[in-house]
Amino acid sequence: MHIITFGNLFPSSVMPTHGIFVYERMRRVAEMSGCRWTVVAPVPAVMWPLRRGIYRKWAKVPLRETWQGVDVYHPRYRHLPGISVSRQADAVAKGSRQVVSALVQGGGSVLDVHYVWPDGVAAGMLANELGVPFTLTARGTDVNVLAQDAQLANRIADAAGRAHQCMAVSKALAQRFADACSMPREQVVTVRNGVDLQRFAPGDQAQARAELGLPPNGHVALGVGRLITSKGFDVAARAVQTLADAHLVLIGDGPEQQSIEVAGGGCVTFLGALPPEKVAVACRAADVFVLPTHREGWPNVVTEALASGLPVVATPVGGIPQILGGADVAPHLGALVEVGDVVGFASAMKRVFNDGKQTAEVRAFAENYGWQEPVEQLVSTFRRAVGETVA
Repeated sequence: MHIITFGNLFPSSVMPTHGIFVYERMRRVAEMSGCRWTVVAPVPAVMWPLRRGIYRKWAKVPLRETWQGVDVYHPRYRHLPGISVSRQADAVAKGSRQVVSALVQGGGSVLDVHYVWPDGVAAGMLANELGVPFTLTARGTDVNVLAQDAQLANRIADAAGRAHQCMAVSKALAQRFADACSMPREQVVTVRNGVDLQRFAPGDQAQARAELGLPPNGHVALGVGRLITSKGFDVAARAVQTLADAHLVLIGDGPEQQSIEVAGGGCVTFLGALPPEKVAVACRAADVFVLPTHREGWPNVVTEALASGLPVVATPVGGIPQILGGADVAPHLGALVEVGDVVGFASAMKRVFNDGKQTAEVRAFAENYGWQEPVEQLVSTFRRAVGETVA
């Protein structure tokens, strides 16, 4: 069996944390199955006068490289920022056709596709042309935002209807995927992400704060994610500002950093984008994890925080209620607060600070989210796709 992971969401030597969650999932699938594993991660090619911000980084990504032992291809596709969204899938397919065609020679291949637009539709086109099966995994914004566009939704539905298996990382996202494609809910299988229970584990808080250069005293709220409007970190910043002896530490980068800094009034520290091992250190340094996001699929950062023994205060969107055990969250696990509710976030964080962490109990709960179950589920799916017998 040859699994070809297809999609822009994959790390590179230039952007080593981009799509790291896909790598963490699929490397385990490859290890358990013993299959050959290759990655095709298309890169947008933008004319140099329009090449600003992230597109300057994309331009530096090599056409082919070995990343963490995986053979990764980065074919280029033509892209005009802001004006070519509806044509993007066709461009991705055209740019990737030669590479994918060469890789599927010899048979036994399956395309493992992450993100339904443009990658899922492009991969569906190539799979149809080349006569290979493909699986399609929805991850968040692709279904929550892009699939709400009627033109894109029709093409996504067509690709989904031809996929060997449609999957989503949470129950809520599976329902959104099914609704967007007008397909029965049972045709979208929920395959949650897992958490690395060795990397993310409780540890010495004082040592972790010293390692990151954080103040040794006071309460620390940690947030991890892109600094964009939809993550809502301005809400956490405003909430922390109202609490005595509290500080917000954010890991990630993005265009909203300055506005978040203003909202926090000097109570926010920005650590930038960090690799997973440093995120694990930050979890050990904190007293509470915050995620005031507007929408999500299955946010790995929540299970990583829980695995570190850290209570979570977050919004009841996407897979977050599923992770925390439902709408009525056990107090030692944290709380769910409505989107945009600064007072609610401040109140929930204050309660956690006053109650103190029940590290062992939170960690025990998180151990339900290891990788074994979803990886076994995925291995069986891929074996069935290529016609292998599944026990």
